[in-house]
Amino acid sequence: MAKKKQRVFESVFNTYRYSGEVGSGGSGIVVKVEDEDENTFALKYLNPDRITSDKLKRFKNELSFCENNEHANIIKVIDRGYTETEDVKCPFYVMPYYPETLRRLMKTGISPTDVLPFFSLILDGIEAAHFRDIWHRDIKPENILSDPAANALVIADFGIAHFEEEFLHTAVATRQQDRLANFQYAAPEQRGPGEQVDRRADIYALGMILNEMFTGKLPQGTKFQKVGDVSPDHAYLDSLIDLMLHQNPDHRPQDIDAIKKELIAHKSAFVSQQRLSQLQTVVPKYESDDPLVNNPVSVVSLDIQGGKLIFKLSQKVNQDWINIFWKQNTADGSKVMMHSETNIFDFDEDQATHSVEEQNAQRIVDYFKSYLELANQGYKKFIEKKQRRKERQERERLEAEIAQEKRRQRILGNLKI
Repeated sequence: MAKKKQRVFESVFNTYRYSGEVGSGGSGIVVKVEDEDENTFALKYLNPDRITSDKLKRFKNELSFCENNEHANIIKVIDRGYTETEDVKCPFYVMPYYPETLRRLMKTGISPTDVLPFFSLILDGIEAAHFRDIWHRDIKPENILSDPAANALVIADFGIAHFEEEFLHTAVATRQQDRLANFQYAAPEQRGPGEQVDRRADIYALGMILNEMFTGKLPQGTKFQKVGDVSPDHAYLDSLIDLMLHQNPDHRPQDIDAIKKELIAHKSAFVSQQRLSQLQTVVPKYESDDPLVNNPVSVVSLDIQGGKLIFKLSQKVNQDWINIFWKQNTADGSKVMMHSETNIFDFDEDQATHSVEEQNAQRIVDYFKSYLELANQGYKKFIEKKQRRKERQERERLEAEIAQEKRRQRILGNLKI
């Protein structure tokens, strides 16, 4: 019997050979492939039996978003192409291969102490999409991929996600079958026509998943198994999950940050808040956008005018940076000039000046360069310390609010009318 020919997918720059099935969804098929160097990847292509104009447009939207994504907890597209399948031209994209899904991890069991660190990564990925006004609308354990050996987790399958114009490759109408991709994890508003579906539908699905990660069972009806039933130390999550699963989206947490604040208030040190930076990338909330940190000051050019050595800097410096520069200058035991009163650099926006004599010019330049490097290092430490203090104060404030509320509930519980 002739050996069956191995299927091949070709892009402009690489060739991928089929090595096994991974799974299939409403319109896409995911397979395991190897490239020319025998590196393993996952490859998703449109099912030729189900290709429609709308599904093709959605596939392009998903590809565009994931190709431009840089967040560690969202799947990254690394290659793309077309393949002929049953005489149908099907687009495909290539992504890293993750050996596990959250579904399989839950089947083998996740330790209660590991749930929240794991869940915080899920929150980070979904929040990063929400920052772009993109909501997934099909969050389920099968779409959360993991590589435990690399401590990696990503959100995948944005096939029916809502995309804002920035990432919208083509306009696609939202139909009812797209609004409800997965009945078990779908929010109530996804189940009926005419309802507004937004990021709060994702929050509903996340509430389902958080409860299931602890209990191993979907929270169905009103008497489902609670987190506190299986892990008393995490019973405080039950009230949060109840809010996330509220039938009315207006009564749920309105964004991922509200969920994170609740977790932080209960001393979940591994939960980190995020924000959209000035460069439109998702960064830790307390990471500085300060240009003096991100692009340290350097000398662009030198000039001499009126007995002054003029240093043209790469950008304007602020008073904090100048104070740190002067501190480095003062701390140095040596002197640039013979007299201490001349040992002063003056700053004006992106310019520094110093009195100069010909025999001392190079010496001043050398000192300035060393002071500049020390000032950049000192300023970075100063800003990082300032940001850490802000983060610590915010965590302490949230913890104090929870402690105060617990005290209030305890007192009320002991009162009799």
